[in-house]
Amino acid sequence: MKKLVLPLFVPFFLIGCSNEQTIQVTDLAADEEKRIEIEDAIRNKEEIYSANAIFVNDELLVSIQVDPWLGFKEQKVEKRLQKEIEEKYPDLNVLVSSDYKMYWESQKLLDEEDEKKMADEVKKLKDLAKEET
Repeated sequence: MKKLVLPLFVPFFLIGCSNEQTIQVTDLAADEEKRIEIEDAIRNKEEIYSANAIFVNDELLVSIQVDPWLGFKEQKVEKRLQKEIEEKYPDLNVLVSSDYKMYWESQKLLDEEDEKKMADEVKKLKDLAKEET
């Protein structure tokens, strides 16, 4: 009887697994072409399942979440994406982070309406990310 129950439950667990990416890009500079290209660059990375990107003036903050079973490759994916964006847009000051705290804070910033406050918060987050402990 136990052998019969296990195969019945396995398909239900697999139904919840999804390969859909969630990517949100906010552009205060209103440069639609850059926004679309950054979004496409993130979408092309199969390892990334969720990302937030925030453009403020010449600053770009990208926070990513890598598939959980690829956690050991998290830093490589982060560096590869940062290098790709920096090569494409040398005029931007880019920071790509796979830190969950950075993702969480950038998620809160996406709802922010005040442009000046958003710019200050992005600068603060970038400074915190570069700070080594």
